[in-house]
Amino acid sequence: MTLLSLLLPAPAFACGGMFCDSVAPVDQAAERIVFSFDGLDLVTEVQITYEGEDDDFAWVVPVPQEPELFLSNDALFTRLANSTVPTFSLQSVSTGGGNIGCASQEFSLAIDAKSAGEDSGGVSVVSESTVGPYETAVLQAENADVLVIWLEEQGYNLPDGIDAVLQPYVAAGQYFVALKLSSDKDTGDLAPLGMRYAATAASIPIQLTAVATVPDLPIEVFVLGASRAVPDNYLHVQVNEAAIDWYAGGTNYREVVARAVDEAGGQAFATDFSGSTDIMANQLWFEGMVNIDAIASITDPIQWLEAIVFSGIPASSQLNALLVDFVPPPAGVDDATFLSCPSCYSGQVSAPDFDPVVATEAFRSEIVEVLRQQQKRIDASEHLTRLFTTMDAEEMTADPIFVLNADIEQSVDSAHIAIDRTRSSFFTGSLQARTLELDDGREYELGDPDDLTELDAVNNPDALIIEDLSETGEGSVLFDGTADAAADAEAFSSGCSSEEGGAVAAPALLLLAAVLRRRRA
Repeated sequence: MTLLSLLLPAPAFACGGMFCDSVAPVDQAAERIVFSFDGLDLVTEVQITYEGEDDDFAWVVPVPQEPELFLSNDALFTRLANSTVPTFSLQSVSTGGGNIGCASQEFSLAIDAKSAGEDSGGVSVVSESTVGPYETAVLQAENADVLVIWLEEQGYNLPDGIDAVLQPYVAAGQYFVALKLSSDKDTGDLAPLGMRYAATAASIPIQLTAVATVPDLPIEVFVLGASRAVPDNYLHVQVNEAAIDWYAGGTNYREVVARAVDEAGGQAFATDFSGSTDIMANQLWFEGMVNIDAIASITDPIQWLEAIVFSGIPASSQLNALLVDFVPPPAGVDDATFLSCPSCYSGQVSAPDFDPVVATEAFRSEIVEVLRQQQKRIDASEHLTRLFTTMDAEEMTADPIFVLNADIEQSVDSAHIAIDRTRSSFFTGSLQARTLELDDGREYELGDPDDLTELDAVNNPDALIIEDLSETGEGSVLFDGTADAAADAEAFSSGCSSEEGGAVAAPALLLLAAVLRRRRA
């Protein structure tokens, strides 16, 4: 844990580590977190992903205050991601007899308290409860050793050496939220978890994630608040759009971000989107979306299903699980196929104990009310920020902290556009020239209009700007490659070798490396 995170009045921690036994380690495949600043509280919702045996699942996360736990819903993450996903559109402009047209290519990247106050050998059990599919415990401990012993005695499978990673959080007086699956649940029942507690900043305890992670773990962070969110103790990168493979619809965007982050020392985020929450209006819930009383009066299970499935309620794994729990599909029919057309299986469904009042109440409390509260938090926020990075385990040495900054440029569009200018022969229609024009005015004229691989020569550096941002002010620029990038474009278009552009950037990157070493000393 960094000194900065210790000094914050009450930083909020999300995500945590998914642990398993040391014999068959299970990697954490992705991280997707939503932070919502709600008055004096911060609400953190985490999409939990896991691959492995049911009994090996364990999830532990430190938080600064005793939290209120609740189930979240996958629809929040899906709708946020789809509304802010970076897209790369290439507009084609053709001159000459061979009209290639003006088509646009677009690619979307499409991650009850029962023993409060109990002290057990140096571990204080603040509360224990069942939340959805999880058995949960909120704990405090005198040291990491006793915490690990307590967790293992309760059936949590933890990797060797985890006590050293937990100790800084214990020393800081953190609470620990521990989850494991209830005995009658399996990994197919996993659901996002929500936590609410008082906090002034948001953070991911990434050091715990390092225990079991995949290389270049993708991390998506969504922040709802009064203004744009920025990384406080990590750097911020603006990617070089010349490195984007525009002719493949930007499919290499995440790789470009990963390389840009590496150029910034391995601890940095890029902003995928920053703007008004209006793009999320009515996405999860609006009054009148479903008529609960009318649904509760439907006694036929197939008609009950269709009243919900075709109501416009957002799809989610939680909704699917609830529906098939009350109205199971016929033998041999998978859940998705069944729910896509319930009436197709009329006469084949057996649900003799179906009670529409009980089923509808479960739907209301577990699905509708969760979506209603999520939409309420979105509507109460003026601004939405989406940040992205990738990290290896060895880079997870400090917990990233996110703060709101109203002083910097607030708008970052997720839609990116470039122009593909081509000239073709009037007589044959064959291509004679091609130029890629980026939004910032840079132009790259290809020597061979059919050889798109020529553009690989302009991909250095991947980080156009590397900057250090904080809660106030415009921050400081540690590396600005715009001039070099413009020179590289001019050299490329004039037929100069690509090595010239690389030679220009190299000293600046070496200087940045020296700055980063001093910054972390």
